[in-house]
This record gives sequence, structure tokens and C-alpha cells, in this order.
Amino acid sequence: MDLSHLRLCYCRNSAIECTKKSPRWDDEGVSATIGTIMSLLVFLTMMGMFTNQFVPVWMSDNESTHMADAMTQIIGLKADIDGMVVDYSDSQLAPAPIVAPITLHAPGIPIFAEATSGILQFNHETMYAKPCLNVSYDEGGTDGYVLGPTTGGHSGGYLSLYSPNRYYVEQRLIYENGAVILNQTDGEFVVTGPQFAVSDVSGSRVVKITQVSMLGMNKTIGGTGTKLVNAEMLYAGTTELRNDGGNDVTISIVSIYGSAWENYFKNALNGSLADLDYTSDYSVSKEAYPFVYLGRSIHYYVVTVVIHDVNILEHSRATLQVSLGDVAA
Repeated sequence: MDLSHLRLCYCRNSAIECTKKSPRWDDEGVSATIGTIMSLLVFLTMMGMFTNQFVPVWMSDNESTHMADAMTQIIGLKADIDGMVVDYSDSQLAPAPIVAPITLHAPGIPIFAEATSGILQFNHETMYAKPCLNVSYDEGGTDGYVLGPTTGGHSGGYLSLYSPNRYYVEQRLIYENGAVILNQTDGEFVVTGPQFAVSDVSGSRVVKITQVSMLGMNKTIGGTGTKLVNAEMLYAGTTELRNDGGNDVTISIVSIYGSAWENYFKNALNGSLADLDYTSDYSVSKEAYPFVYLGRSIHYYVVTVVIHDVNILEHSRATLQVSLGDVAA
């Protein structure tokens, strides 16, 4: 019962005086309010720490794991293609098409962060600056057969996965000319190279190289989910070219990833079994050329490798029909 409206009356000097009783504070209500405010402050503090500290670390780990998985998937695609090239000429069966899954996205965190989307792109060799690999070699002899870009020494096309990571470093994974390349803001390198080797056999310098050419419709798929890369072998074969007197093998790479290719060939030739000496046995050079692609100014590079005094060139070629399948959500 609320008695705050009652007055307290008492007798003073034969007069009756009345005073109003002071209201009483409800201490329980004040405590509940302060407790609620403190709980909200603690909750908001914890939420701020979670979103500012744990979410970036969590998402960075998700994106890093996705890049590692995507690298494994693309290297697996390369291994499957290399296996088809090796088996094609000896097999009496028609080659079976291969299907490689490529995951576009890194998983998100429910409520706090959405998944990081990716872009999968396939381009035929007729795109920008014709990304390709050319091999030239003069067999000599009476026939004087010359292998060059217009006589079977040309290949091209590429497959690219772009991951615009928000917390981890942005990366591109590229399958190009039989090699897998990793490109990011602070550099690029060939993760695993094409089928290429230089050796000395019984006093003869032997170069072995396989060119992979990818044909098909240009296509780009963006978003999340797992997409499929379908590849069907159209042709694969090896030709052995000889020149007893020795001649130059010239390998020309046209690509926007010139630094990766330049370093790859230098390392491959320095570590070859032929014990090659730079300048006297081989040379590697790189030239840059600007071009405009989708409104942007970009450089493509021509990396030229010349190997001197080659007696035998075992030149393999493979032609694939490639398509992207948007079948998984």
C-alpha cells in the first residue's frame, strides 16, 4: 500500500502542525536497471571483441584453407592431364574425359561474415596477347624440317581461379601451358612446371618438352559453390627431331605472368642434369609489352629461352577440349 499521501501531524505550542511524508525510493528497481545496463555493456564489449578480433582471424583461416584446397584441385587437374598425355600414344582405348571439381568460395561465418566468392575463367588462346608457348628447332639434314609456331610448335589457352580474399591475401591460381602458377600482390611463381627436361645422353644434348593446348569456348563463372572443369583429349603425340651437329632450341612464352616463367626456366636449367652454363649453353630473356584489356592497361611478357647445341628434341603435343560446368550451387 502506498502511504506517501498521508501527512504526519503533531502538537506543537497548542497548535497542530502537519508535514507530508517523504516518498521512499524503490532500491530493487534501481538495482535491476543498473544490472540490465551492465549486462548490455558486457554483451556489447564481448560482441565487439568477437567481431574485431576473432572474426578476421577465423575468416583468414577459412580463406587460407580454401586457397590450399583450390591449389590441390588445380594441381590434380594438371596431374590428370599429364597422365592422359603419357598414356594416349600407347593406349588402344579412346581416352576417357576427366572432370575436375574447383571450389570457388571460402566458407563464411553465419550472421557475422558471408562467404568469399571466387571467379573461374577459361580463355582460349585467341584472347589477350594470345597466351601461348612456341617451340622452334631446325632439324637440319636433307629434309631441313623446321619446327615453329606455324608448323606444330604452338600451343595456348589458360584456366584461372581468382579469389578476391577480404582477410587473407588476394590470389590467382592459373593453369597455363602445362604449368600451375600462383600470383598474388607481392609476387608470382610457378608452383609446378610443364613436362620439361634437359639432359646429356651419350654425349648428346637432349631436350624434352610437352606443349598443352586448350581449346573451347571462352567462359567465366563467378560466385560460390563447386564448379566442374571438363577436359577431353583430342590428340597427343611425340615427335623426335635430330641434328647431329647441334642446333638451337628456342622456347617462347607469351603470358602476363612473365616473372614466374622467367624464374622457372632459370631454375630449371640451372638445376638440370646437363650441367648447363648460363650464356654459353643457354639464355633467358624477358620483354614487356603494354595492352588494354577490359579498359585496363596491362603488360604481357614474352619470355624467350634459347638452349644451344641441342642434338635431340623430343617434342610432345597435346590438344584438349575444355569446358566449364556450372552444375553445383
